[in-house]
This record gives sequence, structure tokens and C-alpha cells, in this order.
Amino acid sequence: MSKPIRCKELLLAALALTAWSGHADEYRAEAFQGEEYKARAVIKALDRAVLSGELAARVTQLPKRPGDSFRQGELLLGLDCSLYQAQADKVAAESKAARFKLDNAKQLNELRSIGSLDVALAQSEYAQAQAELRIARLNTERCQIKAPYDGRVVAVLVNRHENIRQQQEVLEIVADQRLEAEVVVPATWLGWLKPELPLTLRIDETGASVEAAVVAISPAIDPVSQTLQLRARLTQPSGLMPGMSASAYFTPAGAGEQS
Repeated sequence: MSKPIRCKELLLAALALTAWSGHADEYRAEAFQGEEYKARAVIKALDRAVLSGELAARVTQLPKRPGDSFRQGELLLGLDCSLYQAQADKVAAESKAARFKLDNAKQLNELRSIGSLDVALAQSEYAQAQAELRIARLNTERCQIKAPYDGRVVAVLVNRHENIRQQQEVLEIVADQRLEAEVVVPATWLGWLKPELPLTLRIDETGASVEAAVVAISPAIDPVSQTLQLRARLTQPSGLMPGMSASAYFTPAGAGEQS
């Protein structure tokens, strides 16, 4: 009787081992799948710029500091415009005089006192004065740097009363409410990646999860790393900041479309 019992025990052990092996294979497959559809991402701002002064002048107004918010069209930096305003006034007076000279030339031409050449020269002088006036007014407009969009100040690179040179960097700004994610993924995922594919971003700095969707896929593959970059639209960008890093998890339903 002991021999049949021993065979039965061996059979049960073999069946248990087979079941455990199947579960282990399934676990390894799930773990591999989880790693396969995970990638690294970074939060980027759609609008970010370093503003430069277009004139050489002294800084007189600097109402914003790092971290301050602003609205489109709001003053970010003001320069001493006394010299440029005086030049604009001078050119405006010269333009006015050129206009009077042109009107007078036209009247004299009607009276046959001067020829058409004199009228043409007066017209040319007036056009030149108008062009110089536009340049002078453009310079006065450049004395103020205004916000090109809504956002926040990242860094202030100058101080009040400093004299800046032409094209010197003065402010760095960012549109902190217009964000997206840039994700780097293996090129082998091209078989199932497509626009509007959902994904979840887990932010490293806060641990928060944010839903997103693929907006665009890069048309070129990096030949060295065999990766490509895609852009993802964030459904709830509030609480995020440009420069944050994240892990991107693609949904199994989306990855299942590989076949």
C-alpha cells in the first residue's frame, strides 16, 4: 500500500510544481510588460524666452522679480528714453518742415514758378523725413519691454540704474500654464504608438499622477540610441512646473494594438 501512496504524492507534487511554474511565467511576463511600456519624460513649457534689450540705455523700471506673474502686454522693464524721445521730437519737426516745403513746391509748380524736378525733390525729402521719424518712434517704443504672453518671471539678469548694452539679456520668462511633456521611447514601439494614445505621467518631484495623450511623434529616430521623441498633451497641467521629470506609463490597451 505504501508504493501507490508514494506515486500519488509524487503526482500531486508534479502538478503543484507545474502550476507554480505557470504562475511564475505569467508574473515574469507581466513584469516584463510593465517595464516595456515605461519611459522617461520631462515637463516643458510651450513658451519660454530670454528677453534682450534692443537699445543701449539705463534701466529705470523693473517692476517684476523672479517668481512674479504677469499678463500679456504688461511692462516688464523700462529704459531711460530721454535721448531717444528728443531725437524723435527733432525728426518730427524736420518732417513737418519737409511737408510745408512740399506743399509750397506744389503751389509754385501750379504757378509755373518752378519745374516738376523741384517738386520731385521736395517729395523725396519729405519721404526721407517720414522714414527717419518712423525709426525714431520705433526706438522710443523699444524703451519699454512688455510681456509677449501671460506667464511668470524665471530670472532677472539686470538691476535698476544699470546701463545695459544693445542686445544684452535682461529677463527670462516662461508661460507656466502652457505645458506639455516630452517623452523619449524606444523606436521598437513605433508599431503601436499613434497620436491620441493615452498615457499616465507620475511626477518624480511630487509623486502626483497626471493623465496625458500623445500629440505628435518625431519623424526621425536617433540612430545611436535607437529612440524617438514624442510630445504629450497634459489634461490637467495645474500644479506642474517646467523642468519637472516623470515616468510615463502607457496603457495596456494602447500597447495591445501592437498586433
